[in-house]
Amino acid sequence: MVELGGDEVPAELAEIAVEVVSPSNPENDLVGKVRDYPLMRIPLYLLIDPREGTVVLYAEPDNGVYHRQWRGVFGDTVPVPAPFSFGLVTGDLIRYPA
Repeated sequence: MVELGGDEVPAELAEIAVEVVSPSNPENDLVGKVRDYPLMRIPLYLLIDPREGTVVLYAEPDNGVYHRQWRGVFGDTVPVPAPFSFGLVTGDLIRYPA
């Protein structure tokens, strides 16, 4: 039995991880989590980068890597697949100040 509480979800129950790149520690989201989340078999990883105005959706984890990527920029509609099956409109996302 999995005990739930607080804001933590066990990796085996997560259908998607969504991260906004930290301006102070971008490598954690851009490298570490891209490496770790497929190892945890989290099906989707949505990475929003306000520094660059970009969005990446990683999918199909297998053998410790994501095998599919969708890349776009703020203003594009991200095609979020099942079990969610919707388009995420990113036109109102804002970039970090320069």
